[in-house]
Amino acid sequence: MKKAFGILALLLALNSCDDGDLTIENVDFQTVTAASCGETIYKIRDNEAMYLKMPTSENAFINEATIDGVPRVRSIGGNISVTYRTYNGTVSSANICNTPSPVSPAATQEWTAVDGDIEITTTAVYSTPDATTGATKVVRYLHNIVFKNIVFQKPDGQQIYETFNFGEYSTTPTTLPFNLIADDVKLCASGNLLYNARNNGIEGLYIENLDPALLSTDNLGTAKSALISDTTNHLVYRLFETAITTTNNEYFCGGSFPDAPVVNEEWIAQPGVSGTSGIIEVTTTTNGTGYLHTIKLKGVTFQKGNNTFYYGNDILYGNLLTN
Repeated sequence: MKKAFGILALLLALNSCDDGDLTIENVDFQTVTAASCGETIYKIRDNEAMYLKMPTSENAFINEATIDGVPRVRSIGGNISVTYRTYNGTVSSANICNTPSPVSPAATQEWTAVDGDIEITTTAVYSTPDATTGATKVVRYLHNIVFKNIVFQKPDGQQIYETFNFGEYSTTPTTLPFNLIADDVKLCASGNLLYNARNNGIEGLYIENLDPALLSTDNLGTAKSALISDTTNHLVYRLFETAITTTNNEYFCGGSFPDAPVVNEEWIAQPGVSGTSGIIEVTTTTNGTGYLHTIKLKGVTFQKGNNTFYYGNDILYGNLLTN
């Protein structure tokens, strides 16, 4: 009996060079959630399994959104493989992930891809905006996997599909703590770099080439503002692999950043737009014999590669004391 794959039965039949005498019936992985173990991404349903082995070194499923219409493409072959199997009983993750695999159920048929490309389109999924600040964050990345011109070697011949939708695979982004304290804000002696970082912390939020007018002591109590840009008021968030081992002043104010600790992620604030976004606002008041500068970030969006997140409508950056 000739049978085709699932809900794409007619299309796949038209694109097949040889359907063969299959014992596969009602194959449909579209509604099945993908899982992974090591470098293997798999889908299982009842007595069927399909799995993709992709070396981590290929960077195929990095947490980086792809440009519209420009998927990542990897070619099947070598260490990249796609396999479809049927079993004589209900299959589980152990059949895919364990070595050796369980004796039961046993595989009754196996198709191995011998040619074709894998197209991966990655999109970021965001949280619901915070009710107070409007802030959003990336909660996961969805990788839509499509096999193009894939050639399966079967026991009785080959089967070719121009397009085969494997479906979506989800990965979790790195957590950005933003566990900063308002009173930890410091100004480098040069006067052009402002930073907020905890002692022995793993993150820092700093402003390079700070506009000195923002710390003016004229017009006390009146908010002063300036736009973030790629040059003046350049706002950057860094997450480190390990804690800063030097003093914060040595790390941020040394003229050039040291190689250690290694930067795990770096997010740069997008340039501001007058009156709407990317604004640094400072209100200066007296504090004893000195001054207190209350610094806020308004409408800031951070970007890393093709990824972005919205920091919030009105966020306190910190409080800076000066003489």
